[in-house]
Amino acid sequence: MMTNHSYPPDKCTFELLSAYLDGEVTAQQREEVQDLLANDPEIQSLYRRLLYLRDEFQNLPTPQPEYSPQELSSTVFAKVDQENRRRKTYVWGGGAIAAVILATLGGVLNGNRTPLLQMANRDSQLNSDENLVIALNEPVIALPANTEESLMIPLDQSLMDIIENK
Repeated sequence: MMTNHSYPPDKCTFELLSAYLDGEVTAQQREEVQDLLANDPEIQSLYRRLLYLRDEFQNLPTPQPEYSPQELSSTVFAKVDQENRRRKTYVWGGGAIAAVILATLGGVLNGNRTPLLQMANRDSQLNSDENLVIALNEPVIALPANTEESLMIPLDQSLMDIIENK
């Protein structure tokens, strides 16, 4: 192999030939490559292989994308929106749970009891004249035998007055 250039004939020669094919050499380097191509059969063979590879790469078919750019972007943004909605749901749900817990703790630990919580303790406050009546076999109110009479309830009298008058 004949070498009258400043580069060693190995990797540097390959790099120089590749840069020459890409048009990335200086004027001095271009003259050097042209001199090598004119005088060295090994460099000529390497140059032809590089030309063949470049042509083959340029002729490779370009794969078609599965989705158009519009479809891809709309799908991505739909997933982002879905994720944002899910995060908002977690935030609102967590806030609601925290509010219920705080309200429960505030009601239990507070000295002022609500009427709902006082209902269980009300038996000590009952008057002695109040009695609980449970009618198992007989109704508390006498029911009339005539069905027409039972359906007629005057609106100007209270139910207790009607019962007392019968």
